[in-house]
Amino acid sequence: MKKLLVLTLLIFGCIALPAQKKTTFTMKGIIVDEAGEPFEGVAVYIKDKINIGTQSDSKGGFSIKASRGDQIIFDFSGMAKVEYLVLEEKQDLRIELKEEAEQMEEVVVVGMGSQRKISSVAAVTTVDAATLQIPAPSLTNLLGGKVAGVISMQTSGEPGKNIADFWIRGIGTFGASSGALVLIDGLEGNINSIDPADIESFSVLKDASATAVYGVRGANGVVLVTTKKGVEGKLHITGRANFSLSQLKRLPEYIHAYDYASLVNEALEVRGERPRYDELEMNIIKNGLDPDMYPDVNWQDEIVNPLSFKQTYYASTRGGGNIARYFLSLGFSDETAAYKTDKNVYSSNVGYNTYNYRVNVNVNMTKTTDIYLGADGYLAIRNEPGMANTDYVWNAQSQINPLMFPMIYSNGKLPAAGSNSSGLASPYVMINSTGKNRNETYQGKATLSINQNLAFITEGLKIRAQGAYDLHSYHSERRFIQPPLYRSTERNNYGEMVMTEMVAEEKATFTRGENQYRKYHLEINLNYERLFGDDHRTSALIYYYLSDQQRSSDAASSITAIPVRYQGVSSRLTYSFRDTYMFDLNFGYTGSENFQPGRQYGFFPSVALGWVPTSYKFMKEIAPWLNFLKFRGSYGTVGNDRLAGNRRFPYQTLLTSGKIGPWGSNAAYEYVWVNVIGADNLEWEKAVKSDLGIEGRLWKDKISFVVDIFSDMRNGIFQPRVQVPDYAGLVTQAYGNIGKMRSFGSDGNVEYKETIGKDMSFTIRANYTYSKNMVYNWEQYIEKYPYLEYTGYPHGSLRGYRSLGLFKDDNDVRYSPRQTFGTVMPGDIKYQDINGDGKIDSEDRVPLTRSTFPMIMYGFGGEFRYKDFTIGILLRGTGKTDYFRVGQGGNGMGYIPFFQGESGNVLTVAADPRNRWIPKEYVQRHGMDPALAENPNAMFPRLQYGYNSNNSQLSDFWQGDARYLRLQEITLNYN
Repeated sequence: MKKLLVLTLLIFGCIALPAQKKTTFTMKGIIVDEAGEPFEGVAVYIKDKINIGTQSDSKGGFSIKASRGDQIIFDFSGMAKVEYLVLEEKQDLRIELKEEAEQMEEVVVVGMGSQRKISSVAAVTTVDAATLQIPAPSLTNLLGGKVAGVISMQTSGEPGKNIADFWIRGIGTFGASSGALVLIDGLEGNINSIDPADIESFSVLKDASATAVYGVRGANGVVLVTTKKGVEGKLHITGRANFSLSQLKRLPEYIHAYDYASLVNEALEVRGERPRYDELEMNIIKNGLDPDMYPDVNWQDEIVNPLSFKQTYYASTRGGGNIARYFLSLGFSDETAAYKTDKNVYSSNVGYNTYNYRVNVNVNMTKTTDIYLGADGYLAIRNEPGMANTDYVWNAQSQINPLMFPMIYSNGKLPAAGSNSSGLASPYVMINSTGKNRNETYQGKATLSINQNLAFITEGLKIRAQGAYDLHSYHSERRFIQPPLYRSTERNNYGEMVMTEMVAEEKATFTRGENQYRKYHLEINLNYERLFGDDHRTSALIYYYLSDQQRSSDAASSITAIPVRYQGVSSRLTYSFRDTYMFDLNFGYTGSENFQPGRQYGFFPSVALGWVPTSYKFMKEIAPWLNFLKFRGSYGTVGNDRLAGNRRFPYQTLLTSGKIGPWGSNAAYEYVWVNVIGADNLEWEKAVKSDLGIEGRLWKDKISFVVDIFSDMRNGIFQPRVQVPDYAGLVTQAYGNIGKMRSFGSDGNVEYKETIGKDMSFTIRANYTYSKNMVYNWEQYIEKYPYLEYTGYPHGSLRGYRSLGLFKDDNDVRYSPRQTFGTVMPGDIKYQDINGDGKIDSEDRVPLTRSTFPMIMYGFGGEFRYKDFTIGILLRGTGKTDYFRVGQGGNGMGYIPFFQGESGNVLTVAADPRNRWIPKEYVQRHGMDPALAENPNAMFPRLQYGYNSNNSQLSDFWQGDARYLRLQEITLNYN
């Protein structure tokens, strides 16, 4: 029996062996989309074995090794993930990817989460992160003209200073803190510290409904940046190298020595003075016979490098499994300076380097619990010459004329006509002979959050808690040396230069500075979102936050050492019925330590409504070309607690004590006096914001548009009470909630998409932002005339004199109102007597224009795609924006010839005799073309060697148009 059993088992074993199948297979196939077209670039990998993976080729084909029981994942962004269970080898698999259901319902990132775009009633602009992948000095330099609702302005081209400022919907207050709140992964941060390649989503929140949950922090709009997180799938490594060449295109052009000397003589002669340079000296200058005493130096050519080079390197890695996912990135940039240097031990150019890193890790602790750990850092290093302030270098090239002194005297002495700060030291010396200065700024953040799904309590309920530590530090090292600087204005009887020391020598010194501040942040939010049936969609949010920020590690007083603290709770309730009627209710209850107890908290509610008429069946029948139309509106309040100059605890009256002896005696008496008067009735500055918007898509979504009209009324802006009379006995003026200002305007964008066959398509898009403001109440001393008041005019209006052209002759001077700015001659600027009192003085200054801040910013462009090639273009411009060639306070240095005598270079445009007023007698005496005499429309008045108070007044004579339209970007991509 036993032998029979063994024989039976052997027989069955032999039968079974040929039937066994191998357990490792080569799986091949093709991936297609819903139309059956091959799908390239699809990630193909084995679940829980992310080291095994590939992607589909240009024909949709793939090949991967797999074992029986493995699950092959087919994954592509925006498409529903497909899982295939391996049971046997397949060489002809056909995998079809379909658009993800949630992807078909677009979402928009809003405060504390996201909403379906169709049901969002807030004014939010979402930016495609791919459009930000453009080499630029900073992220803010890309926003103006690209993002509806954002106005930006760049005021410098120097490395480290070429970072644009930006505002959401313009400037809404003349008080403190007019900038937007920037949140990076939910935490306040510096937008320019992010590499655009790290960005997953970018949204701009503009109205009260969108920003109310941030309480006081969202008064001026909010920018939400979400960085990339890890994804389940095989390891993805990204590398990038950018090389940028920048050119300074619009630099002032100054004249050479001979023309300069000729104009000096003219400026003196036309004012009845003797010429400075005689015929012999003019010949020496013309022929370059004495380069020490009569040099010809073009300082701009000698020190300014119009070309600068920037290189940027970036690398990131992304991946993970079903338990943990990660995203890591590292970046570096190096930007050369715009100045020329000699290579010596003391020279130091203006260079700017940045380093940044980011670590995002998500871990599934349980099926319902997710932990997020994030860390990022940004280090900026700015190298400068030892004299530190590079503004001196730029000022010097506009002040030092070509005849003042040579680059270096022939005896080896270094030149100057004054100190560095006066702008009369050689810029060549400033760059090459004053040592080195290094400034390092570091920003680092670490955060930990826990996300818990509470569906076991009720469906749609989630809770999230996040804590963060933020550290900012500053470190500087300065190695300064000042060589002796000399000037020679004559030669002695032996022909030797007589040298006069202008700046004394300073031996090498070393100084350093350090400062840092830290910030703690805690926030907890409870989210609930639920769809009841097919008609009712509702959500709720409760958000609590607490922050504690130490302003400085080297605080000079006990008050400045006290951390700035905020605490608040906010909430949002939303409801939509059949995606046709939407309702949002928001509120923020925010506390600030800047007010006295009992007034520290402010309540700021908002409400928003939306209506989508295209949800009606009859609309689809009567207007099939109208795919989507939504009307929305919001109204609400937000607050601001900051005072100008970062004044803190304004409700406190500050006292100072000391000792003093009467009439110089030795007896000392203690005394106490009031230093600062406090105000115990201060409340929050409040902004009442309203917004009306319309969104639409036409002709199978080929055309889409968004247009908003907005208004922001600021009430209770903090100002000192200047109208309190002296007999009240106040030592200082207390603050009060007295200012009032309104900003208003519109913004929007439009896009047109068209597909031409299978391989060709194009997109055309445009956006605009229009923002105005008006001061409704500004407390100031009672003015004699209404036009002298700030109330009733735009904030920042520039005030000056209205010009009536140039004085024609002596009679025109004699019989015109008296101008109180010194002696006036024909050819000088003539001003209008606004108040009719027979004289021109400060009471005749009127608003000439709005501030130099752009009122309109727009952009338009698009891209054209052919197969795998895409070419894009963007043009950016501003509307009516003015500037003044002579600034406030009458500063015309660099523009008005001989502004301070020999200190003041001369532009080539001023040297053209067609552009300046020249007396007829001078034209005749020097044999010039008679048509050049006494040009009534000249750009420049009669010349004067030295400061002319009359012609240097801020007036519309010097007003220019600063609007522009420029080609901002051209991009060529191959995918």
